[in-house]
Amino acid sequence: DPDLAPEGKHVLHAYVPATEPYEWWADMDRSSDEYMKKKEEAADFLWSAIEEYVPNARDRAVKGTVQIGTPLTHERFLRRNSGAYGPRVEAGKQTLPGHTTPLDGLLLCGDYTFPGIGVPATAASGAITANNLLSVQQHWKMLDKIRLPDRK
Repeated sequence: DPDLAPEGKHVLHAYVPATEPYEWWADMDRSSDEYMKKKEEAADFLWSAIEEYVPNARDRAVKGTVQIGTPLTHERFLRRNSGAYGPRVEAGKQTLPGHTTPLDGLLLCGDYTFPGIGVPATAASGAITANNLLSVQQHWKMLDKIRLPDRK
């Protein structure tokens, strides 16, 4: 979408799995030097991963637009329990919960259900849940009734 960034620029959202214990962050004061140093270390790790695919990405970022989140950021602004970005599931040992519940008519969707975290996975979770309510064919029939506005 060209409206999201200036001409010749792009929007990038990147994250790495937070595999370190929340306790390492829990008692930090967000204005402390200790916190800022740890946040810079986390940012450097992330930038290094990005720069494997986008050379010199951190030097090319538009000043004032970079936002680095930590578990404390997620806890405060996203209201995530212990700053979680999403559930931690070990492949082959656990699975994310499904969409049905023991309560008739109550279905779940979101990043704490299958298939997991991230916008595409969360959107898929919503589609899976919707398909528990109506078949795909029923969805198509409903969508055929919707008239979208003409594009500008």
